[in-house]
This record gives sequence, structure tokens and C-alpha cells, in this order.
Amino acid sequence: MKRKLVKQGSATLMISLPSKWIKLNELDKGSEIDLVEKDNQLIISKDINGTKKEIIINISSLTESSIRTIITNTYRIGYGSILLNYANKDYFKIINEVVNKNLIGFEIIKKSDKSCRIENITEPTKEQFDNIFSKVLSNINELYEVAVKNLEGGKEEFEDIERNIQKFDNFCRRVISKESLDNKELLLAFHTGLIHAQRDIYLMLKYIEKTKIKSDKNLTDLLKESRKMFDLLVDGYKNKDIKTLEKIHEKEKEIIYKKGYSLLEKSKEPVIIHHLLDSIRNLYLASSPLMGSSLVVRSY
Repeated sequence: MKRKLVKQGSATLMISLPSKWIKLNELDKGSEIDLVEKDNQLIISKDINGTKKEIIINISSLTESSIRTIITNTYRIGYGSILLNYANKDYFKIINEVVNKNLIGFEIIKKSDKSCRIENITEPTKEQFDNIFSKVLSNINELYEVAVKNLEGGKEEFEDIERNIQKFDNFCRRVISKESLDNKELLLAFHTGLIHAQRDIYLMLKYIEKTKIKSDKNLTDLLKESRKMFDLLVDGYKNKDIKTLEKIHEKEKEIIYKKGYSLLEKSKEPVIIHHLLDSIRNLYLASSPLMGSSLVVRSY
């Protein structure tokens, strides 16, 4: 679609917007729009931060993980107002806990015995993204430190660390969904792999908490390999360094195929081995979209 520039006054050039697009986005005189400059492009879009995207959901399961998944995903993909309908007030206790622990900037603004509305009070921005994502990485690093201690018999607490990771990650995914960031799909895939990897470390810690295990050098060494993979991924992310990310591919092949299968067959702790190998595999998977994103940056 081509439009001619029309001169308005001595210095201003103007274009008209397509009427179909205006109607589709429910715009009128005085409405605000977003303008984003990207290289030689000017991207015009509806002011999504000025309009709350709404959704109504009927919840039928009292399972905490199901309710948490529903709420966090509506938050991540950019909804600003969420109306939840449910059978009785037992649901509200779970919903309230999920909102308080997992959603930055959201609060429950209205409730009854059979419904409640969650809305954004403050909205995350891409200017906050780097700072919040650094908190994700620092908390994952702390989770690894706890894992090393607890694998050797310690009793360090880790639930608060995990909650912080989930909360900050939800924030980052919401920013990626709502803001005009480059390589959205690659960024989301990177975040998914990273969070799945740390989730394996968390699940390993949950298993250790409930099970008596003997200190084993093979387990400790494998955990350290997972942490080295994480450190390489962080370095590759911060420096957009392809060579660093290539090392992750080399290490994954060496650890999984040359050592991992043998450890699974021989170890008396196959559950722990499984989680550690899975964490390594997910860090490897996270490196792929990160490598793609880094290549795009280098091509500019």
C-alpha cells in the first residue's frame, strides 16, 4: 500500500491512514497511536499500552498448577484485564496466591464468591527488561549454588528463589509479547529453554528434599557440568558471542551421549541423573534461538 505525503504548514508532512485499519482498531479523532522507528521503517500501531486487552475465563479445575498456568499465560501474552469465573470461593484462595507470587504489576480489583477480576496497576516496559532479566539469571545462579550444597547433604531453602525466577520470567515474557522487540519468536524460545532447564534443577532439589541420597561424585560432577553450560549460555547472551554458543553444542554431545546414558544405566539415583541431563539438554535447546538472534544482530 502506497500513500503520498501531503505538506501541512511550512515543515510538516502528513499521510492519511487506511479507513479499514482505523475501524478495525476502533480509532477516532483524538485517539493515540504508537510510532516506532526501525532503520528506514516507521511502524504505526495502535497504542496497546493505553487500551486494556480483556479476556473472560471459566475455571473448572481446583488444581493449583492448572489455575497458575491459565493466569500466568494470559499475563504473559499481554492481557490487561482478566475476569475469572469459578464454582465457589475455594478457587479464590489459589488465584490470590498466584497473583501475589507470580504477577508483577497486577492486582485483584474486584471479587465475589464466584468470580474475580485481575487488572494491571502498573505496566512493564522494555526499558525495564534488561534489569529484570538480570534478576532471572542471578536467581538461577543462586539455585545452582543451593543445588550443589543440598546434593552434598545440605538443607538450604530454595522455594523463594524459584518463585522469584517464575515471577521475573513472567514479567520478561509479557514485555516481549507487548513491546516492539526484534526477534520475538527467538527470544521467547530462548526463555522457554532456559526456564525448563532451571526447572529441572528445582525438581531435582524437590526430590532430594524428600529422599535420602548418598553423596556421589558422579552426581556432583554432572551438576557442575550443567552449571558450566548455564554460564556459557549467559556469556553468549550478554556478549552475543557465536563461539561461546558453539561450545554449548560441543559440551552437550560430550555429556549426554558419551557420559549420560552410561550414568543412567549404572547410577543408584536415576531420577537425579534424569533431571541433570534434562537440564543440560534444555540449555542446549535454549542456545539455538539465542544463536539465531545473535546472527541477526551481527548481520546489521
